[in-house]
Amino acid sequence: MGNTISHYRKLKVIEFDGIATYYGQFISQRESEMLYSQMINWHLWNQNEIKIFGKKIKVPRLEAYFALNGEQYGYSGQNLEINPFPEFLNNLRLRISQCTNYPYNALLVNLYRNGNDSNGWHSDDERTLGINPSIASLSLGCARTFEFKHKQLNINKKIVLENGSLLHMYGPIQHNYKHQLPKVPNLEQTRINLTFRWVHPH
Repeated sequence: MGNTISHYRKLKVIEFDGIATYYGQFISQRESEMLYSQMINWHLWNQNEIKIFGKKIKVPRLEAYFALNGEQYGYSGQNLEINPFPEFLNNLRLRISQCTNYPYNALLVNLYRNGNDSNGWHSDDERTLGINPSIASLSLGCARTFEFKHKQLNINKKIVLENGSLLHMYGPIQHNYKHQLPKVPNLEQTRINLTFRWVHPH
């Protein structure tokens, strides 16, 4: 895989109370397909459990977590199993950091096997991410709709995250908005989502 970035389309999705910038075709179709093929049949995928109202349930997606120096990350009462960065993902981390001008030392990858897999309304505001974290999210495979809603105001946004696109969320957006990837009835196609972030050591 080369180190060049495709001629992407840049779009500001949110500019108030935080920023979300969308880069269409951040990586080429060919590179997207290569990345997808490398990851789809990983032995690293786990279906983790979270606690909701004291009850453990399986999350509706598969996950894998990577950290540069063993940085621990978790949410909803669980800590994710830590994997070292493989070279191809570390190279991608450096490229995305160069584009966004933010450092990243951790990566959470989600596999949405079909339209029944989803990620409900939440904010990436865990204490280990610090104040105003930068989250850079690369999409591979099937395009899915991503939604934002302001926590206080009647502001709602939707954007389709296409294969090879990058969504960069930064500033106070995690404190002021929630986001979700909703279920899609009758969708059989698969999507992989790579979310780069900086995790502060405990």
